[in-house]
Amino acid sequence: MARGRTIGRGNPIRIMASHDNIPSRFPEGRPLDHDTGSWWILHCKPNREWKLAKFLLKHEISYYLPIYERKTRIGYFRREKIIPTPLFRGYICFALDRNAHHLLYETHDFVRTINVNDQDKFVHELELVSRAIETGQDLFVMPGIKKGRRVQITSGPLKGAEGIVVGRSKKGQFAITVEMFNRTVIVNVDPFTNLELA
Repeated sequence: MARGRTIGRGNPIRIMASHDNIPSRFPEGRPLDHDTGSWWILHCKPNREWKLAKFLLKHEISYYLPIYERKTRIGYFRREKIIPTPLFRGYICFALDRNAHHLLYETHDFVRTINVNDQDKFVHELELVSRAIETGQDLFVMPGIKKGRRVQITSGPLKGAEGIVVGRSKKGQFAITVEMFNRTVIVNVDPFTNLELA
């Protein structure tokens, strides 16, 4: 059962849960491109992402479950609550030789495995998502692949990233697409971030 912990008066409440000791990436610190050629996707049953990550961790199977801090407001004073949440609901990435996939059938928490044909592109998109999460900026996921003129960020924490500019208002937004999930990640960026046409 989740427990709340207050981090100072007026500061956000971070929800603590039993899965807090499950890393987003295993082995921790291993670059995603070290598993290029072996990546697959597990299509999970509803709300089984953490359980599958725990299973893969127990069996020492390389995986990546992108996690972001979802923010919401609660109570009369609208206190901000932070909940660690899988970014791509219903999916978890894992790297395992196809001949060893029989290990997965010890669990019944997924619907199917999905083959990743373009490994290099998939890893590149995941790396961009990981960098977006690490910025600590607000982000959200929308269904589908956003269309638009591609640009490259040439300054700031996402320097070198390619994507679509969504807005250049007070809060600029930058879209990163992940085709295998048919999802677009929208991340807030400084509206004065330098951009070039890709």
